Amino acid sequence: MDAILYVCHGSRIKSAVQSAIHFVKKVQKQIDCPIQEISFIELAKPTISQGLTNCLNKGAKSVTVLPVLLLSANHAKVDIPDEIKAFQLTNPSLKINLANPIGVHENMIELVRKRMKEKVNDLTKPAKIVLVGRGSSDPLTRNDFNSIVRLLEQNLNQTILPAFMAVSKPSIHEIWDSLLSNNNDQVIIVPYLFFSGTLMNEIKNKLENLPPTIQNIWILCDTLGYDDLITSIFQERIFEANANSFFLQSHIKSSCSRKG
Repeated sequence: MDAILYVCHGSRIKSAVQSAIHFVKKVQKQIDCPIQEISFIELAKPTISQGLTNCLNKGAKSVTVLPVLLLSANHAKVDIPDEIKAFQLTNPSLKINLANPIGVHENMIELVRKRMKEKVNDLTKPAKIVLVGRGSSDPLTRNDFNSIVRLLEQNLNQTILPAFMAVSKPSIHEIWDSLLSNNNDQVIIVPYLFFSGTLMNEIKNKLENLPPTIQNIWILCDTLGYDDLITSIFQERIFEANANSFFLQSHIKSSCSRKG
């Protein structure tokens, strides 16, 4: 029997964890799989190991681990694979396929536009649009984020300013200070984050501390949240993970047959 294990980031904020669970439950309704479980990388339970155990206890023979992550940072490249390897040491019979995170995808450009339209009817000129990411020490992750910025610029035909909450440059604080020097421009802050949490609260606090004269022209969009556009990407990632696994198994069997 097949299973899917959704792996979310986790948060110290209880409401953010509940948002992740609510999000995954909506996705599960659109995915055709008999066993679907949720787990967290850190700061919340069940852990990845506990999530895999839950799948196993429900009769799963194979599990597709689906990172509920926007970009392929160290969590997707190191932490999740390490957890899977550790689990398989004591459960070698369980077949586990690891799917890719969302990454660079045209659906995400459409979703960002959607979140902007919910808050902004018309962009005034010269409006400043800031796409705010979590940040990462991984250069490939930053490249992916910058690719999303470029695709959004092409789609909107407008300059997009990238900003990061931590680690990466330019930081949100640097961009914020530069925008304050042009206090007559409309500013649209677009969080490239799944859910509200500590990072979103930090942005809200910065907005609340703006001078009253410009608070009405600085607009904060909602986080990405659930949307069918994201579910469609997850369906692609699940298919890719299982197709790649089938290809590898077929290749190994074919090689063994030739050797024999």
